[in-house]
Amino acid sequence: MTLLYYFVFAFGVLLLLFTASAWFKTHKKINARETSFTEKLNKTTKKVNDTVQLWIYYFTSGDKNNLVRNIIIHFLIFIGLYYLNANYIRFPNQAFMIAEVIGFIFVIWKLGQRRNRKLFNEKFPEVIQVLNSATSSGVSLLQALERCGKDITGPIGEEFAIIYKRLARGEDVMAVFQDSYSRYPYKEFYFFISIIRTNLSRGGQMREVISRLGRAIADSNKMEQKKKAMTSEARMSAAIVACFPVGFFLFMKVTTPENFDFVVNDPAGRIILYYVVGSELLGMFIIWWLMRKST
Repeated sequence: MTLLYYFVFAFGVLLLLFTASAWFKTHKKINARETSFTEKLNKTTKKVNDTVQLWIYYFTSGDKNNLVRNIIIHFLIFIGLYYLNANYIRFPNQAFMIAEVIGFIFVIWKLGQRRNRKLFNEKFPEVIQVLNSATSSGVSLLQALERCGKDITGPIGEEFAIIYKRLARGEDVMAVFQDSYSRYPYKEFYFFISIIRTNLSRGGQMREVISRLGRAIADSNKMEQKKKAMTSEARMSAAIVACFPVGFFLFMKVTTPENFDFVVNDPAGRIILYYVVGSELLGMFIIWWLMRKST
């Protein structure tokens, strides 16, 4: 029996080594062009820099004039959270500061992504329509991009105005659209950029390809709306359930102040409070993960 145990254990180790070896070989083939440490370092540095620039873009909503205003708003929110923590939750100051900074970065990132995506979905079909009408009238692609910058309002219109100005100055097409794609990293925009670059370098039936892309985007938006409609009830139920602990906490302060004082001020009671907060966050994360997997 002992011999069989060692045999099964050895077989498992060999299987693990074989799987790891195959994985490393595949990984090496995929990254064959990135053998140099300097190349990897430069690529990582560029990715980090692009991420930081995109976060700043989200924080300012694409307008640097909003920087001071948003910093003041965050400072006021920080004061409110600090007061709440000092009087009720009572996390250690170091832990609170770390959690606040991480939460601030994460919230700005997620809200910026959501706002950017919503704005893109609203305005990009207008870009397709303007390009279709412009190319149908016989104007050049650069003139069509200029018209997009003038006719479309908001950050999307400003983005196309910047694209037109940079291309008109003779900047590299790849660099111009890569910078734009870093701010709007969506598959629809990637296909659009590929079409524009191909047309600028080789020519082709611009109007027909743009029309097909417009139809594909419209179908994708319809499907996204259907998915949101199908999951709306579950999302609403999750939000209502998440509000129960907060409501119960406030209700306890009014009806049983001694229990509220125990939970807030007593070290043993704060353990219960931390457990409730942690389990609530974990539950919301699991619900979010399941919703994302289902859609």
